[in-house]
Amino acid sequence: MKPSLSLLALSLAAIALDSAAQEAAVPAAPRTTDAADAAEAAPVVEVSSVKNPQLKPYRQMLKGLDAYAAHRALAPAAPLRFTLVADDSKLSLDNVALRIAGDNTSIPIPVAKDGSFVLDKIQSAADDNADIVSNKKKGLLHWHADIHTPDVPADARRLGDLRLECEISWAVTKDDMSFFIRNGIMLAGGLCHSSHIMLHYGAPRALAAVTLVSGARREALTIDKKDRRVFMPPLSDASWNDETLIEYQFADAGPAS
Repeated sequence: MKPSLSLLALSLAAIALDSAAQEAAVPAAPRTTDAADAAEAAPVVEVSSVKNPQLKPYRQMLKGLDAYAAHRALAPAAPLRFTLVADDSKLSLDNVALRIAGDNTSIPIPVAKDGSFVLDKIQSAADDNADIVSNKKKGLLHWHADIHTPDVPADARRLGDLRLECEISWAVTKDDMSFFIRNGIMLAGGLCHSSHIMLHYGAPRALAAVTLVSGARREALTIDKKDRRVFMPPLSDASWNDETLIEYQFADAGPAS
């Protein structure tokens, strides 16, 4: 039996991960596009300046690395990186520091100027039940998986990349959900595979149009009326292969020639 629409709506509304006010790029109700304009919306996880039971443990984050390896076929040429997103536009990422912190662990994580970083598997840190912490106050930073296949145009995203980002987010966050929410989503077919769950993603800036392109096949996607950066890619629709491009036409670029 499939879950009712009311169950799905409640599940999706409650999957706002660790930040109740965020607009997540995962299911329809929660969307992450209220973060920095330059950050493409994706599932996010809060990073705290102190060890906090609500913060994702390092061991839990490693599930994202496992999901990347398990679903690598979605984007075989893309490396796994994560990107920090500042919820406050006044916050610069230049002086953000991350580290893996536990009772017997303190390992710095290099952060690039654009806020991106790589997370390595360190068994001793996992055994120490370490957390990932930053030098900023709680609520100022989030991260999302950042999958970009080389040579994809700057004004486009590859559908397989978004599918892999979804798999990584689901692997990391599902254990934080209540039994009711997690199983409601699983009964619907899974976060990344259900036609009952529309996932919202965001472009770097406001869109005039966004189009799926696969060979000669083209289909316009609907843009959110309240936030012109937001659109819903058909991650669960297998008729669109992983090489499908999501092409952006930005509102500030004028009409396409």
